[in-house]
Amino acid sequence: MAVKDQRVKSSFHYFFVFLGIITCFSCTYHPKQKRLGESRNSDKLILRTFYKKPNDTIAFRRILASDTEIVLQSGQLYIDEYALTHQRFGSILKFKNRPNVIDSLSLLYEKEGWVPKLGKERDVMFIQIVPDSTMTNLEAFGFVDLRQTVEDKIDEALKRGNLGEWFAGDMGAGGNMLFFIDDWDSATELVLEVLNDEGLLGHVLVTKRIMTGENDWNYEIVYPVEFEGVFNSM
Repeated sequence: MAVKDQRVKSSFHYFFVFLGIITCFSCTYHPKQKRLGESRNSDKLILRTFYKKPNDTIAFRRILASDTEIVLQSGQLYIDEYALTHQRFGSILKFKNRPNVIDSLSLLYEKEGWVPKLGKERDVMFIQIVPDSTMTNLEAFGFVDLRQTVEDKIDEALKRGNLGEWFAGDMGAGGNMLFFIDDWDSATELVLEVLNDEGLLGHVLVTKRIMTGENDWNYEIVYPVEFEGVFNSM
């Protein structure tokens, strides 16, 4: 009789574990920790970016603007021995937004040999939802569901606007989502709207693939626009 009772208890235990897992697949888990808290995103938008690749490091110049101010960001991207991307700024200049300044700066950069794109390939946007530092197994299942839900919504929005499409996604350092993009500025604005609706703007890194060879690339972190640090694309 004792053996039979033990079997019944075991059956109930496995049933509830299985039920918990199935239930979790139908719910999502949103990150709660502000792990990007040191990166303060501003109200300015990246209007234009120019690049040079003198060596293994990619140099970039960004023009950002708000209604009243223009900001010039000078920075570098490089990959370390662990295949991690590092983004850092060398200088940041700010001055008043005046007519024709952006066009004048763009012409100046072009005369100095800066280019708006290093390769001819279709643009790729890599979005990473940054997870909490620790999660239970059930929360991890819910985090997978969150990634799949968000990438579906972004894919639908991009296709509806003829702006691009999803082509890959996985779980690595975070919830990773990759999209082909046909109109970068419009797509970025749309993607940020979706992420804002999902309450994820404080939990994501939005990056742009920068081609450095036929099968070689790095990633520029374009949101938050003031992000400096390490990005793990794995």
